[in-house]
Amino acid sequence: MAWFSLSPARRDLAGLVVLTVVVYLSASWFEASERLLILSRPFEFAQLDELPLTLLALSLGLVWFSWRRWQESRMELRARIAGERALAESREQLRLLTRQGVLQQEKERHELAQELHDELGQTLNAIKLDAVMIRNVNAESAASSRSRDAVYQAAQSVVTLTDHAYGAVRQIIGRLRPVALDELGLAVALEHLKHIWQRRLPALDIELDVELGERDIGEAMAMALYRIAQETLNNIVRHALAQRVRIRLEQVADGIALRIADDGCGFDSARRSGSGLGLLGMRERAEALGGCFLVHSAPGQGCEIEVFLPLAKGEKP
Repeated sequence: MAWFSLSPARRDLAGLVVLTVVVYLSASWFEASERLLILSRPFEFAQLDELPLTLLALSLGLVWFSWRRWQESRMELRARIAGERALAESREQLRLLTRQGVLQQEKERHELAQELHDELGQTLNAIKLDAVMIRNVNAESAASSRSRDAVYQAAQSVVTLTDHAYGAVRQIIGRLRPVALDELGLAVALEHLKHIWQRRLPALDIELDVELGERDIGEAMAMALYRIAQETLNNIVRHALAQRVRIRLEQVADGIALRIADDGCGFDSARRSGSGLGLLGMRERAEALGGCFLVHSAPGQGCEIEVFLPLAKGEKP
């Protein structure tokens, strides 16, 4: 059993040593050199008696040649190992840079949404208040009835346009930074996202199942899961022609798992899993947090997306 536990190189070396010993003992027992000398005397003109020394020199030369090739192989192996380590370090650095880029992008979105809310939102609100005040001017004003009607219509127009602009700003803020996610958490934000799409497409049946308990999974992970779900629903609505979507978010043994499946037209996942910008962006979000992103689909069989994000050691139950 110990023989089979050796590496192939060590087995070959051990076999060579055993063969050498057997040949030596056999040659000593049968006096092979003396017999060879006697047999080669009639052929002295061919110098056959010099053949053993020649073969010895050839053997030494082959040993030297093998040693040189072995040294070259070791150098190539060390270079390959160093290259693989450098590649692994580069991949890790790229993953960290991608994560930092995603976090920086979300930070900028948050700041932009806050500025829109604070600056433009307050300005629009002030304009609306002034317009409402003008519209509600007392009928006892000194202006004529026609003038009052013109002022009223103008004020009403300002109110309407301000409401429209404020609604547009709120939609932009919602796309930049989901307010529900910041204030109420991931489960409520996904529920809000579900209701948004169901209001837009009443025929689309969306099932949402969230089992996270009371554990806080962190802002970065929550944002990544929300963005992946948001992008997946966008793709389903734009391309899948689905009637039913199932979303399940749950905490597993050592992380968070998100599964989104639809009954749409599907596609060849082997060809498109890495080519679409939407799929690529979702994959980068998952891998930036040390997770994985899988796509299962086939033409006519719908699509299923699986995301797994590992919890940090301090966050595991």
